[in-house]
Amino acid sequence: MSAAKNPTEKVMSELELSWLDASDKAGQTRLFIWRVPAGGESLLDGFIALQQHPQGRTLPDLFLSLTLPFETGYGYSEALGREFVEHYEATPDAAGWQADAYLPCYSSAQLRQLLQRFAENFADDLRYLVLVLKPSGVSDERALMRWLTRWLEEGEPAPRLLLIDTTEQPVWQPLYEAHPAVVQLIVDDIDGMKVMHQTAQQQTDADADRLLFRRYLADSMLLLEKGSAAQVAARGSLALDVATRRGWADQQAMMHNLIAGGWLKGKQHTQAIAHYRQAQHVSATIPDPAIKGQLRTQSTFGEAGAWFSKKEYLQAAKGYRQAALEAQAISHAAFAIEGWRMSGFCLWLAGHRPAAMEEYAQAVQAAQSVPLAGRGQTTLPLVFGDLLRIHDKRRSEAIEACAARWQCEKQRLIQHAEERLPAAPTIEQVKQTENRLQLQLEAAFTLIREEREKLIRHGDDSFRRVVRLAREMLHPHWNGLPAIAHPFDAPAGEWQSLPAWGSTDASLPENAGSKPL
Repeated sequence: MSAAKNPTEKVMSELELSWLDASDKAGQTRLFIWRVPAGGESLLDGFIALQQHPQGRTLPDLFLSLTLPFETGYGYSEALGREFVEHYEATPDAAGWQADAYLPCYSSAQLRQLLQRFAENFADDLRYLVLVLKPSGVSDERALMRWLTRWLEEGEPAPRLLLIDTTEQPVWQPLYEAHPAVVQLIVDDIDGMKVMHQTAQQQTDADADRLLFRRYLADSMLLLEKGSAAQVAARGSLALDVATRRGWADQQAMMHNLIAGGWLKGKQHTQAIAHYRQAQHVSATIPDPAIKGQLRTQSTFGEAGAWFSKKEYLQAAKGYRQAALEAQAISHAAFAIEGWRMSGFCLWLAGHRPAAMEEYAQAVQAAQSVPLAGRGQTTLPLVFGDLLRIHDKRRSEAIEACAARWQCEKQRLIQHAEERLPAAPTIEQVKQTENRLQLQLEAAFTLIREEREKLIRHGDDSFRRVVRLAREMLHPHWNGLPAIAHPFDAPAGEWQSLPAWGSTDASLPENAGSKPL
């Protein structure tokens, strides 16, 4: 391997050789699983992206990454086929190939036929056609596994699938164990943090201190992932010495936070808290108000988290409250909401109920500055979930159980719909199946939603007032956590109507109680 290659290029070369070695033995392989550590997944994604670029392609195979969501097997097959053809037709100077005869694809068998005909048409230009599947969402993991299993049972040789998982979460292992003859596992031990570390070691800089600091920082970050707390502290202290000597207050604060993280990972809470406090102290000297506020808020949250991890809930509440105030000072509403929420949660755990409710009220108040459309992306829904649990734990758990039953019912209906279709369904058969499934899912959704509404309606006034406030602050059909979305994302106005009890005023509850379910 050329010594002139930088660390990233070396990893790309290693992955290329790994693929060539695995694919050389791929006579019967219909699906590859490529497994890397979580810290190396972005490197593998980069390698695959490089192979899809005309100037970066070094392999004899054609890769195409597809992130289409999985809803049903027949819908996924159709979407993959359509997306594949659209990608091809959008390719500059693409040679003529008529795909219409093979569309639409409503089964994995039909999709394989489309891809096989493509591979045969361009046999001189590619060895394997590889679809890299990374669904952006999966409605039912068992349905996706059924689809993949059917793919493995069919015999068109040219197209292959590639799935990616990690050493920490080998989600596709059952597929490999069930079909070892046609599934091949590729394992590579690549590490993005290590590459960053190696890159830092090779950098040059006219400022010797700046270069030294970057190298110590890279060492510390690598040790934070793989080393002990003492190792992180030892290497981080070297970076801290450089930053202190040069008066780099922002880098000092950052290093104190990093060292604190190492101690916290090692469950050394006292040392972690000391460094978080040092970070807060140093950040106060930073001249830039934005950087000062951000680093101080970050380190205050860090200290609060250390107290929480130590189960010192009153101290944690104090820290989270301070973090919320600091977040408000820099106009970061999302951090403020979370600070107030966690302060309330800690006070509740410590048995200080009235004070906890005041903090939750502050969280709701902080959310007023967030545009309505963005509130669901903050932790405001968790605020209301906490409040429901506080006011009536059993009723809140019953509402949560509705979401689990909805998932089970949805999975059952999807499986039943797929089983009704033949191996090569027609457009009309799919249309009828889809219409029937939609009606069944909407009926099941309505029943589950009505069950939640009944649970809310039979709760006491404090419980209902939380829901009314959530509907005012989030959206008018909110009915607890986990959220149950309409199966086909129909706008709320097409199916939602407020119960009679929900039309009165909304305010944060002061009193709580519980009623029988």
